[in-house]
Amino acid sequence: MRVNLVIESTDGEGTKSRSENTALMYKHNDGYRLTYSEDLSGEGEITKTTMYINTSELRIIRRGELTTDFIYSESVTHNTAYETPFGNLPITLITEKYECIDNFLEDELGELTINSSYLLDVGDALTPPTSMNMFIRVTQKKDANNTQDND
Repeated sequence: MRVNLVIESTDGEGTKSRSENTALMYKHNDGYRLTYSEDLSGEGEITKTTMYINTSELRIIRRGELTTDFIYSESVTHNTAYETPFGNLPITLITEKYECIDNFLEDELGELTINSSYLLDVGDALTPPTSMNMFIRVTQKKDANNTQDND
């Protein structure tokens, strides 16, 4: 099914950001899988984003201009690298809160909401706490022309 994905973030200094994308979403194991492409820098280079969502964690994998693999799960510390065209930065993601509210109905209507707060340790520099809210709403239900991808 086609969904509208809105991500709103606020860092500890009060700086807000918002992004909106159209994604394809499928049932996957005990949750959902979303995929979409975006131009993160505005330079025309596409980054493919895949999200795996369930009630206990959110995994966001980006491949392209920027490459990341972040896992948000309450009280979990995740070590990863942030790959940029200029080199890799070691990152530690410390999730303080993770909440997934699944209000999808049997007929593929409804909304999925994720609320998270986390800290990032980037090269031994701790960022201010950040909150992230995601809202996923169905814009087009699955039909005979949509096939499910079981990656």
